[in-house]
Formats: sequence, C-alpha cells, structure tokens
Amino acid sequence: MKFGTLVDCADDQGCLWMGKDGVPVSAARMLSEAMLRFHRGNDYTEAKRNLQAHMDYIQDVYTHANTLNHRLTMTLGLNPRHLLEDTAGMGHPMDAVLSNMMAMKRDLTYRRLDTTPSSSPTTLNWCTTNNPKGRSVCADVKSQQLCGSCWAFAATDVIETAVSLATGNQPVSLSSQQLLSCSVSKEIRTYQYCFANSGAVPTWLQSEMKWDSQNQGCNGGMTHIALDDAANKILNLASRIDWPYVDDSTPSNNPNAPVGPVAPSSGKRRALTDDQRFLATNGTSNAVSQYNTCTATRPANFTAAHITGWEPALNASSCAATKDPTTLLKSALARGPLAVALSAKGAFKSFTGGVYTCPAITSSDMIDHALLLVGYGTGADGDYWILKNSYGVSWGLQGFVHVKTDNMLNCGLNVFPIRAIGASAGPAANITVDGGGSLSFGGASMGTWIAIACVVSVITLVLTVAGVIVARKRMQNMHT
Repeated sequence: MKFGTLVDCADDQGCLWMGKDGVPVSAARMLSEAMLRFHRGNDYTEAKRNLQAHMDYIQDVYTHANTLNHRLTMTLGLNPRHLLEDTAGMGHPMDAVLSNMMAMKRDLTYRRLDTTPSSSPTTLNWCTTNNPKGRSVCADVKSQQLCGSCWAFAATDVIETAVSLATGNQPVSLSSQQLLSCSVSKEIRTYQYCFANSGAVPTWLQSEMKWDSQNQGCNGGMTHIALDDAANKILNLASRIDWPYVDDSTPSNNPNAPVGPVAPSSGKRRALTDDQRFLATNGTSNAVSQYNTCTATRPANFTAAHITGWEPALNASSCAATKDPTTLLKSALARGPLAVALSAKGAFKSFTGGVYTCPAITSSDMIDHALLLVGYGTGADGDYWILKNSYGVSWGLQGFVHVKTDNMLNCGLNVFPIRAIGASAGPAANITVDGGGSLSFGGASMGTWIAIACVVSVITLVLTVAGVIVARKRMQNMHT
C-alpha cells in the first residue's frame, strides 16, 4: 500500500493511514508526514487546510462504507494536488460509497469478459508489452498541475502513441504547452452514437449530437479541437524538451464564447515557480526557444511530430455487430490508444489503487476530464479500463487509473473517444529526455558522446598510470 493511503477506519481506534516506511500512523501523524513530503513553497496554512479537508472527506467515505458493511473496490489517499485544491464540488462522501455499491450490483448481472470481441485479446495495455507490438507506445506520465489543461495533455498523449505506432520508434514526449498556448479555436462538431437508445445507455445521449466548444487555455477545452489545430493550424509540433510546460496559457480570442463539455480550471491559480520561469527561459537553447511561438509555423528541422487530422473511434457504422458500449470500445482499442473523457468528480482525485467506479452519467455536464485510454484488464472486482492520467506519477497507480467497465457509458468514455491520424515523426523527434527516444546534444548523438567519454576515460587512465610511473622513478632517484 502506497504512502498516504487510508488503511481503515475503526470505531475504537480511529482512522489509520499508511505512513513512511510502510508503517500505519494516526490521522494527526499522517497530516504531519504528508505536509513534510508534499509541501513545496505554496502558502503553508492554506495547503494544510486543504489537505485536512481531503483527509476528512476520505475518512468519511471509509466510515460510511463500514457503516453499510460495504467493501470498497478502490483505495483512496493523499497526493500533492490535495495541498493546492479545496474539496468544493466533490459532493458528499456517501455518494462515492453508493456509486461503488451500485457498480458492484450491476456487475452481478453484466459480466464484462463476455464483451471482449473474439478477435481481441482478453487483456490489453498499450503502455506495457501486453499488446500486439510487444512494446510500450506511451511516453512518460506528465502533470498538468493546477491548470485545466487536461485536453492538451490528452492530445499530446494520443499523438505520441500514434507516432510511435506509425514509425515503430520509441515514443517521444511532445509539448503540451504548445497546444495549451496555440490551440484556441472554437468549433461545432457532430458526433454519431450508433449505440444510443439501446440497453442501459442513458436516454440523454442521442444517435447524433452537436458539441459547441472552444479551447480556453487553463479554463478548459476539447481534445478534438486541439488535434484539429495541430493538424491544420500549428502543423509542426515541438518536443517537450524544446517547449517545456509552464502551467500557463495564452488567453482565448473570445473568452465569453459558449463552451461545451470541458475540463474546468480549479478556480485557483498558483504563481509560476522560479524553476518554471528558469525552465521556460533557459531550458532550451536560444536557437530553439525563439521558435516557441503561435504566430509563425515552427521550422521543419525543429519539429518532433506531425498529424494530418483526427477521427472519432466510434461512428454510425461501428454497431454492425453489436451495440454494447464496452465491446465497441475494446474493438476500437485494437488499433491503439484513444483520447477520451470521463467524470472526475467525487473521489476520483483521491484514487490510489484498486478499481475506481463512477456514478451514472446522467448528463453531459458530468464528463469533465480528458485523458488517454490505453487498455483493459480484469481482476477480483471484475473488468476495468486502464487509463493514463495527467496528474503526475505520484497520483493513482504511478499516474494510471483502473476504471470499472459497465453497460452504460463506461464513466463517459464512450462519448468522446478519438484517435490521431496521419502521424509522422519530425527531425527533432530524437531530442528528448523523458520519452524513451534517443538523446542528442551539441549536434552529436548519445552514442557519440558515450564513445567520446570512453576515449577521454582511457586517455585519462593512461596519463594517470604514466604519471604514477614517473613519480615512482623520481622517488627512487631521490633515494639512490
């Protein structure tokens, strides 16, 4: 069990949390240890107050579950985000328990393993070797921090995987900041849902729906607009090392434009840290950073990737064989990871392990967070989706989350599943420090620098030995 996870709440002993070195500690001790580990310069009093509020919420979830004699399928705990956000909008702790109970009841009548297409593997994970390619096509897990930029991270994540699949190369981490700053378009897009009005799918979802949205930086946006801008306006995409993330964005041309389902900002903005300012100013050479602009197309030789467009993973013709939402998503995943959106309300941000369960998606407003769907699996609590999030590696399962499958909308995943098309790598795709690609510095490859280092080491060793021999001879001459 990871640090900061709530172990249990007993009436006679209070709540125990997993402290450092794997030792359960009291809530008071946990608050102290978590502040010591997570606090990084923001207002201490506010950070402690936020953390305490999240601890209270999590403890209430466990207490309600114990009162109802219900075993939760997920574990909840603390992470650095809790110091920066309050609990407003999370809902009542009992809602998380009831959602978990209802999900388990639905699972008794709808077994997910029966929904795996005959041509698909029983389990799949594009971020491990458990996929047809036998290797990971996913770059590193990133953190959007407090900015409501999940749409930009989901876009770069799905492009990274598309490029890796198209080229056969290791994934290269792309710049989410470029999309956050430059993708500000407003679009009305029509999605078709062949599985609408069938089974347990909510009635608000119609067979054809128009989504009116605009990307508004840290105030939220839509992944498909980011992909559209990447293909038709931005054109040449930068690597993450060339255009680092600074948790800030260029304002929209029309901030009052109507927006569809988006990822909202937390309402609180944190000033850029000194490290972020230094990275933004000095993190890349002047020859590269001068091209980090939205007013001109990036030069081809400083480009890491391209795409020609995007497409919905599900459309009007997807239901030829079935209308089951889970089967449809699994079939779409056979081609590679998908950018999706889900409901991240309630206990989602406190997830540390197990299988997360969503409430019923009663309206599109509940779908508020974009991320990357990379596979599916099964365990003691039934079948689940595997998703790569943008909350950093300290959140969830090293940045990933398992979400329970269902026969409705799978927490909203069936509403906006999309993929990038026409992906290709650019000349700067070998310049990365965190995407698994090759490193290049000063015009020489990493292999060249290693060779140079070896030669220098050998020369240094030879000179050292020669120096020792000369010194010994001088000492012998002194004694003769």
